[in-house]
Amino acid sequence: MTVVCCGIGADTTNVELRDSRVPTVGPDGEFEYLPIPEKTRETSEDRPYGDRPLRYGDGTMADLLARLVPDPGGDADAVTDPDAVAAYPPHDDPNLHALTYGEHRPGYVNRLAALEPGGDDAVGFYAGLEGEDGRLHRYLVGWFRVSRVTVVEADDDPETKREKLVRHPDNAHAKRAVDGRPYRDDRRVVLLDGDEGGLFERAGRPMSTFAAFDGDRRGYFLDDEFVREFAVAKPAHDPESTARADKAGVVRKPAIVCALDAETFRQRATEW
Repeated sequence: MTVVCCGIGADTTNVELRDSRVPTVGPDGEFEYLPIPEKTRETSEDRPYGDRPLRYGDGTMADLLARLVPDPGGDADAVTDPDAVAAYPPHDDPNLHALTYGEHRPGYVNRLAALEPGGDDAVGFYAGLEGEDGRLHRYLVGWFRVSRVTVVEADDDPETKREKLVRHPDNAHAKRAVDGRPYRDDRRVVLLDGDEGGLFERAGRPMSTFAAFDGDRRGYFLDDEFVREFAVAKPAHDPESTARADKAGVVRKPAIVCALDAETFRQRATEW
């Protein structure tokens, strides 16, 4: 009975929007979810940003984007030409139409790999959106109940890796695999499918708050009421973190573990 909430979506490290820093929350809670740009063009993803309609209003995701940074910190050039932006493939992860999600980030993989399929476990998703106060906050944006878990181990033989990836044909990690090898072939990769879920129609209240700590320093933390309502496990102390020991900092999009069953999480997320 566990829900792991994962930070997803484009942010200021990998995109620049035309009119704002990040997607904003509208007056009725409406929001646009923008997936991050794919790090590699070696993908079978056939729906670029210019072929993805906005949920609200006319146009496509490409109309919101002024600049893409496919590999932050890497050597790849930013993409700024409007036609090139429209033709660029997103890393559609999670794919909340097909209900599939993959991860290779070390802080996420072990938690996700421990989820039990076919029962009460689920994965939730949160993204950075600009709220009414003009600040970037974290909001729950989607979820799915876990129906399949596949772990591709770094030391699996090539045929085993290929067979595991084939189980998840709609997953972005399977789409960008080359010769049956994941993009990050040196890491453990977890692939999840779901049988119920999707993108939320509206964003609720922020799950984060902007607060003072360590004197006059300030930062983003999980809201205390959110921690109680969603039964968030107390974060392990991180000596390198600037967050207070009794708070969960959310600047780095950590995996957030909730001791809830899937249905309770869905109900509380839609009422939050």
